[in-house]
Amino acid sequence: MSSSGDGLLAFINGDTSGGIPIVNVANPVDWGRLGQTIGTSILATVVVGVTNIVDAITDAIDRIFGGLAAFIAGSYQPTNSTGIGFEYARGLLDVTIGAVGGAYTSAFQFSSAQFGILALPVNVGIVLGSVYVLSVGGQKIASRATGGG
Repeated sequence: MSSSGDGLLAFINGDTSGGIPIVNVANPVDWGRLGQTIGTSILATVVVGVTNIVDAITDAIDRIFGGLAAFIAGSYQPTNSTGIGFEYARGLLDVTIGAVGGAYTSAFQFSSAQFGILALPVNVGIVLGSVYVLSVGGQKIASRATGGG
C-alpha cells in the first residue's frame, strides 16, 4: 500500500522519470506562463487604448468636416428629439445665392414697374454692371492674394 501512495506522490511532485507531473509542489506556479499572461493582458490593454484614441480622433475630424460641409451646403436637421421629422437648414451657399437671386428679382421687378417696355435693356445693364463689378473685385482680390498692391 505504501508503494501505491509513494507512486502518487512521485507523480504529483514530478519525481517520476520521464513522466509529466500534475503539480510541482516545490513551485506550484508556472511563472513563465503567468508572465506571458500578464504581458499579453498589458499588450491587449494598450492596443484597445490606442484603438479608442485613434477612433476618437477620427470621429472628431469627421464631425468637424461634416459640420463645415453642413454650414456651407446646408443639411437636414431633426425637428424633434425622436428624430422622426426633418427640415432643411439652409447653408451659406443657399443663403448667398438666395440673397443674390432676391436682389436681382427685386431689381428686375422695380425696372419693369418703372420703365415698362424699356425694362429689358435696363435689366441687361444691371446684369452687365454686376458682372463688371464682380470681375474687377475678383481681379483686386487675386492681386492682393498673390502679393500685389
